[in-house]
Amino acid sequence: MKKKVKIAPLCIILLLVVLIVAANIWRSRSQVRNIRVDIDYCGADTLVTPQQVADLITERLPDLTTKRLCDVDLGEVACTAVASPWLRRCEAGTSVGGAVVVHAVQCRPVVRICSYGGEYYLDDRGIRVPVSNIGSADVVVASGNIPPKGKGLRHVWLLAKYLDEHERIAPLFDQIYRDDKGDLYLTPKLGKHVVQVGAPDDLDNKFRNLLAFYVRGLPQTGWETYSQISVKYKGQVVGKRR
Repeated sequence: MKKKVKIAPLCIILLLVVLIVAANIWRSRSQVRNIRVDIDYCGADTLVTPQQVADLITERLPDLTTKRLCDVDLGEVACTAVASPWLRRCEAGTSVGGAVVVHAVQCRPVVRICSYGGEYYLDDRGIRVPVSNIGSADVVVASGNIPPKGKGLRHVWLLAKYLDEHERIAPLFDQIYRDDKGDLYLTPKLGKHVVQVGAPDDLDNKFRNLLAFYVRGLPQTGWETYSQISVKYKGQVVGKRR
């Protein structure tokens, strides 16, 4: 009797293994039923939908849904999906229900560039991302003399990325401007002045000084007193009166 008690669980385990293997074999040989796309937006606004990515895959791999799951090149599916300019990373797999599943991560814009080089976003890696026809990212807008590549564009991105990474500062400003000399300016949401930042260096000290001036200086003189506030030079906050 004791022998049977020991053998029975083993038989059940073997049976389960056989059933699982058989189910996997059957699933792998079954036809692809559909394409499912899951997108992680990383807290950013939606620039591309799962349906758009699925349509892209279907367009470029038209025979995908006629294949068996075991014949699908998942690497090719992932590479096709990530060809969407709004996605930064994609992985592909299959589901128990017979679907090809794509897990994607959308780019996260930090600035929208509007200049003679065109209109586009730069994401948190500094990579160009096109504007979308389904929505726009709620990020700072940059204009002025912004070259399509090189140091000038990078300087704008560095300032925008700094704003994006500092929750206390970012809500204060909605525009970046680059003049012909390469100086960067910020337009605040409150007040009728501009902030001359200059180059995107020593930003911690520049914004520390600016915030101190906002807290201690402007309440006494009034927000309408100055047309420009400069933190371009180290350790200085210079206000230009109207």
